This record gives sequence, C-alpha cells and structure tokens, in this order.
Amino acid sequence: MIWKVPAILYYAKRNYHPKYDLRIKNPIEASVLLAEASLARRQKKSHATFIPLMVSEMPQAGDLVGLDAEFVTLNQEEAELRSDGTKSTIKPSQMSVARITCVRGQGPNEGVPFIDDYISTQEQVVDYLTQYSGIKPGDLDAKISSKHLTTLKSTYLKLRFLIDTGVRFVGHGLQKDFRVINLLVLKDQVIDTVYLFHMPRKRMISLRFLAWYFLDLKIQSETHDSIEDARTALQLYRKYLELSRGGRNDEVRKVLKGLYEKGRKLDWKVPDCEGADSQGSPKNTAVFPSVMGM
Repeated sequence: MIWKVPAILYYAKRNYHPKYDLRIKNPIEASVLLAEASLARRQKKSHATFIPLMVSEMPQAGDLVGLDAEFVTLNQEEAELRSDGTKSTIKPSQMSVARITCVRGQGPNEGVPFIDDYISTQEQVVDYLTQYSGIKPGDLDAKISSKHLTTLKSTYLKLRFLIDTGVRFVGHGLQKDFRVINLLVLKDQVIDTVYLFHMPRKRMISLRFLAWYFLDLKIQSETHDSIEDARTALQLYRKYLELSRGGRNDEVRKVLKGLYEKGRKLDWKVPDCEGADSQGSPKNTAVFPSVMGM
C-alpha cells in the first residue's frame, strides 16, 4: 500500500438480518453545492464570479468538472549549504490552498463557474505568489476582502461530494494540486491536460503555451486566474477529443510532434505580438458565457 493512502476496513456479519440496511452511504449532502454566505464583509452579489448549481444541475457520475487551484506560501524553505557546495533542505516550504474554482463541464452553461472559493486563513502568509496565483494581500482577510471567502472545511466538503459522486475533473497539473490540497482522487476521475499533450521523455508543456498553440488564446499575460485556467483546460480536452476521434493515434502523434517542434523553435515562449508567428496554431472559436452575462 502506498504511504498516506487512506484506507477503511469494513466488517459485516455474514448472516445479518436483511432488515438492516448496511450499505455505505455518502454522508455529504448535495446541499453543500448550493448558495452559501461569504465570510467577507465587503463581498457583494454584483461582484460574484460564479453561479451556484441549481438542484436540476447536480452533477452525476462521469460528468466533467473543470478545476483549478491557487496556492500561497505559509513558510519559506529553510536550507543550508554543505561544504561541497550542495544545498541541503532542512525544512521544506509549506504551501496552503488559497483559491479553488470549479466550472461546469457540459450543458448550456458549460464553462460557467459554480465554485470560486477563496480560503480564509488565520495563519500568516509569507508569500502570496501573486504573479502565479493571482492572490493579493487582503483577498483572504474577512475584514477587507471583496471575494467569496469561505473556510477550508466548507470547500473540502464540496470537493469531497464531487469526488464521491464520481465526476471527472479536468485541469492542468491536477496531480500536484490534489497532493497539496491533500485529497485522494482515483486516476479514472482525473483528466490532466499536462499528460494529454505530452510525449514520452519530453518536457511537460505549460497551459499558456498549449492555449496559444491549439486554441489561439493568450492567457496568463500578467497573472494567473483560476477561472480562466479551468475553462482553458476544458477547451484543451475538447480539442484532444477532436484530434483523437476515431482512434487516430497516428494523427495525435503527428500533432504532438509539430507542437514540440514549434515549442523548441520559440523556446517555449508565447509570442508577444498579436498574431505574430501564429502559423501552425489551430484556432478554436468556442467562447464560454460569462457570469455577468447570465
């Protein structure tokens, strides 16, 4: 058994009376996904970045959910230099989840977020990693935040319900995200675009570069936004299904080969100029509806 994998031993008497229902039921109710109040005093409905699910929209097993998470640093890494010049880590940095976004993966509201939780923390944040997370000082403070602020427990319950329901999460780098969030999700429930567009023994490709190459989208220009990242991962998955339709593995390999050639040519940097060097970048004009437009 892999270390730290949760396990439950369940014993049942062989000849128990049939009147007793001993089936294991999901203790978390679907109501955790419905509308909830924000801890932030300044949060207004007009600033809402998501639309909670309606009862008729409750996810079913196999449904797609786009997911992205952002993190902050609570403690910096402590290290020392050895006499031979190598670095020895005394205490690794501690990361904490600061924002979790889930977007609808199908239906008329595909791409519209139904969870966009900023996680309130009482611990001191030493680095908000704003360039990579989009989290700014004050976003996690209930006194001054304008975001939908909630507790880690509340968000855990929502994710746990989705996992137990059997939805399939689509995202970029989900394996690392779930490890830091400290949730175990079955491989069959994870669709990671990092691996969909990866060739053996080659480098992993950033979401930003994949979005430019396959979707002709410029994302993460100044900072990261989890709604944008989750939507982009969903679009990339749709693109992958389009490429692999009919079991055309040779076609997928050909496209991936072109992707890596283009990446090496550009040193894996998205061109700054609008439309510059866009040859070989298949376009996808699908546009998800915005929250404010609904």
